Amino acid sequence: MKKIYFITALLLIPAIVSAQKIPDDNKQNKTSWFQNTIKAIGQTIDEWTIEGIDTNYVALPHYGWQAAVTANFAGINMGVLGHNIPTYGSIDIDMNSKLSGQTSISLGYRIFSWDYSFDIANGYSSDFNLSWLDNSWGIEYRSHTTKGLSGTLDASATAGNLPVKENDTRLRATIINGYYVFNSERYSLPAAMEQSLVQRKSAGSLTAYILYLSATLEANNSNLVTMLGGMKKVEFYQTAIGLGYGYNYTPNEGRLLIHASAAPLLVFFNKNFITADYAFPLTDGSYYHVDMLKEVKTKHNYFLTGVARASIFYHITPRIYFGCAALINNIRFDSDSGVEIKMNDWIANATIGIRF
Repeated sequence: MKKIYFITALLLIPAIVSAQKIPDDNKQNKTSWFQNTIKAIGQTIDEWTIEGIDTNYVALPHYGWQAAVTANFAGINMGVLGHNIPTYGSIDIDMNSKLSGQTSISLGYRIFSWDYSFDIANGYSSDFNLSWLDNSWGIEYRSHTTKGLSGTLDASATAGNLPVKENDTRLRATIINGYYVFNSERYSLPAAMEQSLVQRKSAGSLTAYILYLSATLEANNSNLVTMLGGMKKVEFYQTAIGLGYGYNYTPNEGRLLIHASAAPLLVFFNKNFITADYAFPLTDGSYYHVDMLKEVKTKHNYFLTGVARASIFYHITPRIYFGCAALINNIRFDSDSGVEIKMNDWIANATIGIRF
């Protein structure tokens, strides 16, 4: 963080100075000072970016600036199992979200970048991503909301499948994922995911992960609430740690780069809550309805999930590149009261970029 504050301060100094009135006879000196300052800042960022790296394996691109256009797509595949549900018995819900697409325009220098995204698919979902990917460590933030889950509900007490349509449910998920690379001298995640570095020789590394997840699944349709025995909302919060492996393969000093990594994650903290509609009979024969929040204990105190990513990029020239990348998180919740949720949350993108 100190690096960020220092760089921000350095970037502000030229802007402040250039805003001041400069005598005509000093313009040449001031222009030279401005250019030297910008050059010094660039050299400092380059040194920080490459610090501690074996440049035989990982190198800075020749051109520091890059602009890119990216098409991002995100989706969720979800299954819900319930047992001993009043009227419907055992239920099995299988849902998938409609494809959510966004276009992102980015501009950056080395590991610093600025992004602007806008919707191109007019879907039911919204997605926000923020990341800081250093060569040795990094953190990624993702917030995903969708009303586009649709599928079927199969109940043991009814014949056939009942439909679950778009807008019947709403899912909100926030995922914060941090990593630490043990072989950061020779292996580069930023080279695979953001192209801010170049993997010149093939290398891999053990990578430690920590993941925090909060997710809420709500039923927006009263008929669906009835099918679920009055259950309106499920909330689950998890923290997991894991150790995985990643590998960057390049046959031609980074012109073509193929990346794959995966890690099993041990969930060691898990809190789950269900909000349900409870009906209490009154003396006049009617019922009083109230929403009640209840913590639900998990069947297992510790269990495994996982995270995986892959990418492939090709540099047409030292200036122009294109490729695609994907990230998937496996999320699950298994209570001791008969409710099970399994979810795969994924995001994929295709990028074309230019360096200058």
